[in-house]
Amino acid sequence: MDNTWPHHGSSTVGGEIHPIQYLEWYVPRLQQMRKYNLSFSGLQYAWDFETYLATNLKDVGHHHISEFPHPEQMVAERYGISAQKIVITHGATQALNIALLACLEPTSDGQKNIIAVESPAYAPVSQTPLLLNCDTIPVQRHPPADGFGPWRINKKEWLSVLQQSKVLMITPQLNPCGWDYESSDRRWIIDTCKELAIKIISDEVYIDSMKGTKDYKPFHLEGEHCISINSLTKIYGLGPIRFGWIIASKEITSNAKRAFLTFSGIMASPTIRLASAVFPHLDLAIEKIKQYREINLPILREMLARQNIVWNEPPYGVFGAFQLPNGFDSMTFVDGACAEHSVLAVPGSMFSEELNGWLRVAWSIEPVLFSEAILNLEKALISIH
Repeated sequence: MDNTWPHHGSSTVGGEIHPIQYLEWYVPRLQQMRKYNLSFSGLQYAWDFETYLATNLKDVGHHHISEFPHPEQMVAERYGISAQKIVITHGATQALNIALLACLEPTSDGQKNIIAVESPAYAPVSQTPLLLNCDTIPVQRHPPADGFGPWRINKKEWLSVLQQSKVLMITPQLNPCGWDYESSDRRWIIDTCKELAIKIISDEVYIDSMKGTKDYKPFHLEGEHCISINSLTKIYGLGPIRFGWIIASKEITSNAKRAFLTFSGIMASPTIRLASAVFPHLDLAIEKIKQYREINLPILREMLARQNIVWNEPPYGVFGAFQLPNGFDSMTFVDGACAEHSVLAVPGSMFSEELNGWLRVAWSIEPVLFSEAILNLEKALISIH
C-alpha cells in the first residue's frame, strides 16, 4: 500500500476524495483476529450497561426528549462549564467537521480558506478540511533530538504557515507518540494564533487520561479562539455509542449548532440513553487507565531495554511509539514478523511519511494478555535484528 499517511493540499470532491488509508489497512487486520492486539488507540473496558441502564434498558429505542435533560448538561456538569458553550455530536469525527464549518470565513471567487493541520495526525483530522473546500498545509511536531521528552515544534516553520491560515487543527496528545506539548510550545501556539486571529480546533479525545492532574487543561480554557473536541470513544472505551462534543465560545457554538441541525437534525435517542447511563461512571475508565499503566508499562519498558530500543514513554495516555531497530520498515514488520507471532500493532506511516520506521503500541488491554503480547512482540523484534 502506497502513501499510507494522511493527505494534505488542495480540496477534494467526487472521485478525488482521498481514502482513509489507516482504516482501509486496519479493519482487515482486525478481522484477522490476531491473538495479541497492541493496536488499540483507546481503552478496552467492559462496561456493565445492564446495571447502569437498569429498568431503562428495555426502553433504549424509545424517544429520550420527555425523560432526559439536554445532553449538553451532562457534559457541562462533568467539566464545570456552561451548557451554552457545548454542542453534542455523533462522535468526535463529526465534531471536527462541525467545528471547522463553524470557523470558516467567506472567501472571494477562486479563493479558499487555508487550514494549518498538525502532523503526525490521524487521517480524518488532516483530510476533513479537504472535503469542506479548504486547502491544507501541514505543520510538524518533531521527535526530541536526544530521544527523550516531548515532541517539539519549529516556531519559525509554524509561523510561516500560520501567517497564511485561518484555522489551526491540532491533537495535543499526539498520535502516535502519546506526548502532549512542551509548555513553552503550547503557550507560543496559543498566543501566536490569538495575535493572528486564528481559531484553534483541538482534537482532545486522549487528554482526559490526564484529568485530575496538574497538567490537565483543555484548550477551550485558553481563550475565545480555542475549541475543544472530545468524545466517549478513546479514553472512555465507548466508541459504538458515537457521542462527542464541542466546547467553544458562545459565538462559535451558535454557528456549530446550526451546522449540526442541518446535517443531523437531532441526536439519536439510544445514544442519549446510553450516554446518560454511563456519564456518572466515567471516572471508572480513567482509574482503569491508571491501573493498566502501573501494571503493563514496566513489562514494556523491560522488554525494550532488553532489545536496546530507545523508549520515550509519555507520562499519560494509553499508547506510545518507538523506532524499530536498523531502520526497519514498520509496515513490513507488522504484516510480516508480527503476523507470524499473532501480534497486531500500528505502523507509524499511518500518521506521517516521516514515521515509516516507527511502531505504535498500546497498553490498554488486560494485563495477563498484555504480558503475553509483549513476549510475542519481542520474538518479532528479535527476528528483524
